[in-house]
Amino acid sequence: MGGHLLKIPVLLVLALLSFGAYATDAEANIKYQDGLKQSEKKNFYDAAKLFLDAEFMADTVSLKANSVKAAAEAYRKARVLYKEFECVEKLLSSYPSLIDFQSMIEREYEIGEQFFAGHRDPAYWSLRWIPWLKGSDRTEEIYTKVIKRAPFATQAPVAQVRLAALMIDKGQPSQALKYLREVIEKHPDSPACKYAYLELGTALFELSQKGDGDGKYNQECIRVLKDFMKKYPDAPECDWAARTILKSKDIAANRILGLAKFYDRIGRPDPAERYLNNVLREYPDTQAANASEALLAKMDKTFAPESFRPEIESRIPSFTNIPIPEESSEIMVVPENSGGKWLLPVRDLGLGKVQEYRKEAEEK
Repeated sequence: MGGHLLKIPVLLVLALLSFGAYATDAEANIKYQDGLKQSEKKNFYDAAKLFLDAEFMADTVSLKANSVKAAAEAYRKARVLYKEFECVEKLLSSYPSLIDFQSMIEREYEIGEQFFAGHRDPAYWSLRWIPWLKGSDRTEEIYTKVIKRAPFATQAPVAQVRLAALMIDKGQPSQALKYLREVIEKHPDSPACKYAYLELGTALFELSQKGDGDGKYNQECIRVLKDFMKKYPDAPECDWAARTILKSKDIAANRILGLAKFYDRIGRPDPAERYLNNVLREYPDTQAANASEALLAKMDKTFAPESFRPEIESRIPSFTNIPIPEESSEIMVVPENSGGKWLLPVRDLGLGKVQEYRKEAEEK
């Protein structure tokens, strides 16, 4: 008897909880329907907020997911793309089993592309008609999140190169290196891989010119650009890559020469000679090799310069001179020493041809 009495409160509590859940879902459905009505009136921004209210009120997972989907679609139609992105992120994180995961990822990449192309959400929805009141650039945030979520997506290589370029433009080349290396490593056959090589080589070259004490960036720059030339031998950028390699060798050789001069200055000839020989052995086609040879001859009277060293190539690109093609003109060239006889340009009226035609007619 007592057991039956204990079951009654439990059943009552379950019934009340069930009633509360149904009541909450009912309220959520009202908000959802209000959102649909606003969408029909093309008030998409207001509709999206109503859909999100429905998601907050709902207890049923499917209703929550459908509400967020509707909110994302409404924000998309309102052209408030960052809020759409936030909705897509919520779907991917909270309701992955109730969505088409691939299409959601593709949509996130599309939103990132639109921000990269210059799209900006209105800073204030009520003042959206003022063209210069635009929100901030969300490209870096969007690309960072979607690349982390789906690094092997089809759109990932292009997004990574773009993200790296943005970081380089902001003066953060060291942070960009990770993304460029990943494109080369994980997407070697993608069209974006070529541009990852070029961006990576450029960033490494810039870093090698400052704060590269151990020459790590310099050596990687040379290796990356050599790999680029090997993989894309017909690319028009190969000439630039070859000259950048020469400039990188100059930087490395000058760094080692500087160390040799330092040890020579403090009276330690042995390490100085080792560094100078290193320059001559590793970088014989640089100006630093000439200076190293001269310093070695000064330090060691028995030193005999090599009879032959490779010619130092020019670091400046050459351009083919293409003359401007000649064009016929109605303006006749008047001699400079005309004594001011011709005050206005003389136009060629073709009278010489007319006279030739007359002469041919008379002969006939």
